[in-house]
Amino acid sequence: MENNYSNYKPRMKPNQPNKLNMGRTILISFSFFTVLLAWTYFNFKVPLLLDEALPNFPGKDTIRGLIMALDNIVAVLLQPLFGNMSDKTQSKFGRRMPYIFFGTVLSAICYILIPFIQILFGLILIILLFDIFMCSFRSVAIAILPDYTRDEVRSKASGIQQFVSNMGGVIAFVIAPLISMIPNPPESLDRYLGFLIIGVLMITMLVLQLLYIKETPTGDKIFKLADHEIEINPNDFTVHERELSTEEKQSKKNVYLEIKTIFKENKDMAFMLLSVTFMYLGFASLETFFSSFAIQYIGFTEGQAGTVLLAYSGPMILSAPLHGIIGQKIGRKKALIGNLILQMVAIGVWSFIYVPLSYQNPNLILAMLLLACVSIPWMGVIIQTFAVLWAISPEGEIGTYTGYYYMFNQAAYTLSPILTGAILDIFNFLGDRRYLAMFPFFLVSSFIALMLFLKVKSGDEDISVDTLKEYQEAYRQDD
Repeated sequence: MENNYSNYKPRMKPNQPNKLNMGRTILISFSFFTVLLAWTYFNFKVPLLLDEALPNFPGKDTIRGLIMALDNIVAVLLQPLFGNMSDKTQSKFGRRMPYIFFGTVLSAICYILIPFIQILFGLILIILLFDIFMCSFRSVAIAILPDYTRDEVRSKASGIQQFVSNMGGVIAFVIAPLISMIPNPPESLDRYLGFLIIGVLMITMLVLQLLYIKETPTGDKIFKLADHEIEINPNDFTVHERELSTEEKQSKKNVYLEIKTIFKENKDMAFMLLSVTFMYLGFASLETFFSSFAIQYIGFTEGQAGTVLLAYSGPMILSAPLHGIIGQKIGRKKALIGNLILQMVAIGVWSFIYVPLSYQNPNLILAMLLLACVSIPWMGVIIQTFAVLWAISPEGEIGTYTGYYYMFNQAAYTLSPILTGAILDIFNFLGDRRYLAMFPFFLVSSFIALMLFLKVKSGDEDISVDTLKEYQEAYRQDD
């Protein structure tokens, strides 16, 4: 049955040329705000919960890393699937919002339950359920932005999205210090209150988004999957069907098998995805083990560790709009490369100067300043990575390729806690000083990411679609 998408009229005012609709961009960003809000507190608090649940024995760090990685295995498998499904979704609510609605509600319920489960098996199970529901809308929460943003302002829009989204990280890091300030709290208050607050905030952000973001309908029912991709014109928000040839349909029957085709025929995207893997391989090690490092190695309290991490999110968020502007001025690729180099310099300072000199020597201000030196360029890396990814994604498949991004991103999040935990166990004979090995691992991963990204030939704003096709054709001839 042929679809007449011309019957579905836009429900939001179209964009003006060369102008970013700031209000709409902020509202669209609320869905990814909830993702970072929940994950930031999750990565801070859950390792501490696992410390309580796991008995002390050799290899504990590896087991803890493995448990933290198990949920990401689900994301690696499902993230591209949900991104691809959203590209084909026919719904009277639009092609992205159904995933955002159901994913947010179910994730929030699981999130609130996490601290109430103290049996190890039950804790692992609820983490896995939480991750399944989160990955059902994580890539969709990013892909909805370019649907309703003109190409010439997407770098700036990505900066605004990351600014808003990472406010979730700031709020998450504020929660632990605030809870620690409550006088004479019940013994279990610091265990469950943060999860409850964040669960409520997730639902609140969802309600605001549902009230003000009205996607163009792509169908008459609540949910139906088409056998083709559906395009949203980012200029006027009209809907179109993207017809595929028989050969294309055959190659897209399995979204995972398409990755093989990408690595064979689209070398830019292949190097981009590999670079993303190593970017996050190092970052995930810091994110997973920083709370334990700060408390056990440096000697901070849990509340102080949360305060230190404010220096990670705060400056990063404030720098986000500037990174978007810089990407537009000097080009996405140059901005990304520059930020990767700056990040490596900062990690080098941590690896070879600060960490060796900070054992059981908590200096809150110094730790915050040095962490800000890591987080500011990291925000630039994130923003320009999305801008380049969207530029080299095939027409009508931004959701699918954003899903691939998160597949490789989550692969890093899967491997990193296991590798870092194993490294810490290798140096376990050093006791708490084993954390000396954590930051050099981050540094090596960032260097490999830079080397891989330098092989990406396209992705800047001034490169036309025809030029991108020429690059891809040249790669095919090289094969």
